[in-house]
Amino acid sequence: MVPYYGTFQGIKEDGMKKAGALLIMCFLVFSMVFAQSTAKVYKMKLGHASSTESTRHKALLVFKNYVEEKSGGRLLVEIYPAATLGNESDMIESMKLGTQEAFVGGVFDAQTPKLNLILMPFFFNSQADLMKVAKSDIGKMIMKDAEKYGIKMLAFGDGGSRHFTNNIRPIKSPADMKGLKIRTPPIESIMKCMQALGANPVSIPYGDTYMALKTGVADGQENPLANIGDMKFFEVQKYLTLIDYQFHPEPFDVNLAFYNSLPADLQKILEEGAWVYTEKQNENRRNMNDYYFNMISNAGVQIYKPTDAERQLFIKACEPVYDYFVGKGLFTKADLDEMRKIIASK
Repeated sequence: MVPYYGTFQGIKEDGMKKAGALLIMCFLVFSMVFAQSTAKVYKMKLGHASSTESTRHKALLVFKNYVEEKSGGRLLVEIYPAATLGNESDMIESMKLGTQEAFVGGVFDAQTPKLNLILMPFFFNSQADLMKVAKSDIGKMIMKDAEKYGIKMLAFGDGGSRHFTNNIRPIKSPADMKGLKIRTPPIESIMKCMQALGANPVSIPYGDTYMALKTGVADGQENPLANIGDMKFFEVQKYLTLIDYQFHPEPFDVNLAFYNSLPADLQKILEEGAWVYTEKQNENRRNMNDYYFNMISNAGVQIYKPTDAERQLFIKACEPVYDYFVGKGLFTKADLDEMRKIIASK
């Protein structure tokens, strides 16, 4: 009788197939692990001028976590707060040169002069109005224009509505502004507003403002409540006027060459992360306004809110600022009308 080996042979072949499948699976897992371990890691140095307690810095921590998690550690974010990389003008230049990959903050003309569209006095009434424009075709046009200057502007949100403080007298009308030395950042629209109101603008870096107010180099300054509280300007100021004369944008910039060097999936994650930052920072500002108002009030600062009639005097006095910028050719009256339509839309 010839022995029958069929069953044994079948078991043997089945075992070999399973072993082969297991070997292939191990190889695939190893390949994936190896690929992840050898994938290029991109580092992004991000600077800003606000403190670690600011709404800006806290939102940037959310951005950092989002980007690093979504990228699986392929895009790492190093945050440098409190002007540790230099003042805002310095950081913008470093970003353009590529020695610093990212920046969040002001000095808007150096990012794109088109941001002056957002800076016109008494144009926006709320954060929601500003965000309608930020997410519109005009907002996209502004962000695209920054590429001319070596910047990829990924998003912009609410940098805060601005108020006046000073040490000389309560400000209830433009006449009260006359002759005051008001610290301003190097932003032309702010300087033009101060001049239109009769004040003398004094350009001082943000990080030097506290000492300038304390020593009398400047009589006053203009900033959102969050900035006044975060930088403790209220410690060296007597009067605050709640005026909301400008809503500033909050641009999120990266060096254009750095952005273009990223793989497409990391570009997408970076863009999404910039809007995550924007929404979180907007939320922080909304939620913290009362907190900073109480901080300033409890410090003994005298706070005044102009009546509607008094506010109209400020609005009227600032009308020449619009004509100045239209005359410069940075935008047209039609652009302003288009923004008004966007704001009015539901």
